[in-house]
Amino acid sequence: MGILTRATRNITRRKTRALLVIVALSLALTMLISIPPSITANQEAAQKTIDSLTASAEYANSMVNRVATEIDCNLPLAFRTDAGPYHNESVLEQPLMNVTDYSNLTSIPDVASVIPILQQNQRDSEGKYLYDVIGIPLDASLLTNYPTILPANITAGRNLQAGDSGVVVLQERVANLFGVGVDGTVNILGQNFKVVGIQGQDAYNATAAYMSLDEAQIITNTTGQAMTFKVFATSIDNVGTVENDIKTAYPELSVITAKSLINQAHDMQQRSDEQIQRAQAGMNQIQSTATVEMGVVILADCVIVLFIMLYTVRERTKEIGTLKALGASNKTILGQFMLEGVLLSLIAGIVGLAIGTFAATTLANLLLPYPTDAGFGTVMSEGGILKASPIVVTITPQLILFGLGVAVLLGALGSLYPAWRAARIRPAEAMRYE
Repeated sequence: MGILTRATRNITRRKTRALLVIVALSLALTMLISIPPSITANQEAAQKTIDSLTASAEYANSMVNRVATEIDCNLPLAFRTDAGPYHNESVLEQPLMNVTDYSNLTSIPDVASVIPILQQNQRDSEGKYLYDVIGIPLDASLLTNYPTILPANITAGRNLQAGDSGVVVLQERVANLFGVGVDGTVNILGQNFKVVGIQGQDAYNATAAYMSLDEAQIITNTTGQAMTFKVFATSIDNVGTVENDIKTAYPELSVITAKSLINQAHDMQQRSDEQIQRAQAGMNQIQSTATVEMGVVILADCVIVLFIMLYTVRERTKEIGTLKALGASNKTILGQFMLEGVLLSLIAGIVGLAIGTFAATTLANLLLPYPTDAGFGTVMSEGGILKASPIVVTITPQLILFGLGVAVLLGALGSLYPAWRAARIRPAEAMRYE
């Protein structure tokens, strides 16, 4: 009878013990084959989290920085005493500025751009306020670099674009006043404009008609004038210096900066950096946790095989003596017991692979931490409830072969010492064993 036949028969002869060993080994091997793809899947998810955080932080910071670097310059409010239908009323107005008078704003150090904005209010025949005409330079580079000068919250149609002419974006109250929608036509101060967009409520609660600066100047007879200069510093760190230089060069101007936004930009950058650091630390945590878990599983496999085979050797001492008395060599005994250990591990590996193929994703989310946009653990859902952000694991053919190879190797290593011990038993001693 060959050693393979005897090894197989000995395993099937002790069905309950073999089943318990196979169950224990298969669970351990299931974990073992689930961990490597879990590491890959988790690290990919972690990297996506980091990339998403980085992109979001860069976009948010760029938008906040653009607003935070804005410095609004205009003349102080003044009373005009010939206002109203009878030219005998006093109205508080924002005086206009000649653009050429302030052309040197661009030469102030650390100024990236100076954008003139015209805003003129329109009233009815009785002097009642209706809406503002707002003119914006529709230059491609300005709109690309400083999109905040355009109206926000466009709810229908589109926003103004570079090179637009004869078009207007209306705030919804103004659209209702004219009774028009997108693609409609309105007459503003004697000139027809096509409505290309409707603006919903915005942060400034504006009631305005937005158009190109040139056309706004023409219809309001204010060519070469602006109500506000939006000065943009090269960075938020230079805003204070630019503000002081403007006040020194043009003391008549009222200069307003978004100091709160500057602080907000710094806080946002700090929070983004902290989130990215937590996500990166989580990637390292995945690797270290997986390494420990794989070490524990491998050790557990070897120990299970070791103790089972040691017990088997002790239990079958008389059988070993009989085999030796019949002429079995040490090599034959060594091979038989090692083969038993390998067969047990191989069967457990096959079972473990079958389980792991279906349960790898569940095990991966149980065994390893998983990345979220706040680092690792939980993430705020759309409904405001904290929930997990699970990953999906796929068992590849290469991983199946790896699992089978590991099962055979662990079986061989775990049974090596018991098999060696069995091979060294002397027949006379074995026959006396009780």
